[in-house]
Amino acid sequence: MKDAVNDVDRPLDRPVRYLTPHPATWKNYSCCPWAKTIVAIDPETDSLVCCPVTCKRWGCPYCAARKIRKLAFLTNGAAPNRWIRLGVDPALYSGPREAWEKTSQQVPECCRLLRKMRTCEIEYLRVTELHQSGFPHYHALLRSGFIPQKQLSDTWARLTGAPVVWISKIDSTFSSFRYLVKYLTKLHKIEWTDRHVSYSKQFFREEDKEKLAFPEREITTRSDEHPWVWLLNRYANDEIGVDDNGCYHLPYDYCGTPGMYTRQDVGLPALKTEEKSTAVNRVQQQLLDESHGPDPRPQRAGYYEEGY
Repeated sequence: MKDAVNDVDRPLDRPVRYLTPHPATWKNYSCCPWAKTIVAIDPETDSLVCCPVTCKRWGCPYCAARKIRKLAFLTNGAAPNRWIRLGVDPALYSGPREAWEKTSQQVPECCRLLRKMRTCEIEYLRVTELHQSGFPHYHALLRSGFIPQKQLSDTWARLTGAPVVWISKIDSTFSSFRYLVKYLTKLHKIEWTDRHVSYSKQFFREEDKEKLAFPEREITTRSDEHPWVWLLNRYANDEIGVDDNGCYHLPYDYCGTPGMYTRQDVGLPALKTEEKSTAVNRVQQQLLDESHGPDPRPQRAGYYEEGY
């Protein structure tokens, strides 16, 4: 688990690896299969980099692993001191989706009411898990003062009709991020939501979030193409450096006629019509569309999203 935490905060000065774009070489690398492309000027090296704009969905194996590592790192720094398990009564709902839609929004409301009653700090991180029946229940890590079991149970029961199943204190022998990763890595694929995790605004430490933040980059090009296809169509005969953050360092600014390679040529799954319309992340869409205004100059923007 230490490796998973250290993997999040990779130093940017590590040497890049070099590759020559070719359909056979991409199997040695990993990237979100639904990623899109941004070309930007790296402020640290003043050179062009090709950056993947990932889909950030839990259903994507590449993005899910990155999200787990980031959440593990942030949660370890947040130092939660309590763990609760919030139940759902299946008899009150027509199906798992309705149960999730009506109870997941009650987790922050429950914390708000408890914060008001206890007049103390209550910050939370909530993870959804499914029973074999398909109905959800919730695990939450809290950073809070003492909360009586009965008060917590009564509050949750008043909001959802179900009691709290379990509450315990996290002591020095309990690793909160190990617990978190345990449940995240065994998540079932939930067809009706990608919001497996939610958290209160002050749960994570600002200094930890700053460690994961990427510097702003001056974006020069946006493309709907996957980075592998984009590179193969423009730099097929050049060496491209790839760093530990998955960004490709370009040898020069390309000018000419791109090639005609497709997603299938580099081993990526074909895009389906419904995935094109629903799977694109809202931040991804904003970054790809916001430059179509009257100002032709490059705009400055970030390309990573914090949400889970």
